[in-house]
Amino acid sequence: MPAPLPAEAAPPSSVQRLIDLAAELGQPGVDKPAAAGQLIESAAGDRQALEQARNSYARRLHGHSDDWTATAALSLLNRALTDSGWIDPFDWKGRRKP
Repeated sequence: MPAPLPAEAAPPSSVQRLIDLAAELGQPGVDKPAAAGQLIESAAGDRQALEQARNSYARRLHGHSDDWTATAALSLLNRALTDSGWIDPFDWKGRRKP
């Protein structure tokens, strides 16, 4: 179980669930591609929740670089974010008149 977050507002329960799951799935011997897929599925398409979980581990590592559980969880969350894709809200296609 990961250490409590620093003295900031507690994350929403959906984000806390991802934080806990990432710590569990980040353990040695777990299939990382499948684990990343499980995180994506658990997030139910909520990329922002994955980002918040990732940011919590990044903050945790900032002062404790030897925290290997957090390092593994952060790596797994980064993989999940990469695998989930990203839709650029500013992506557009030029249109020609027929």
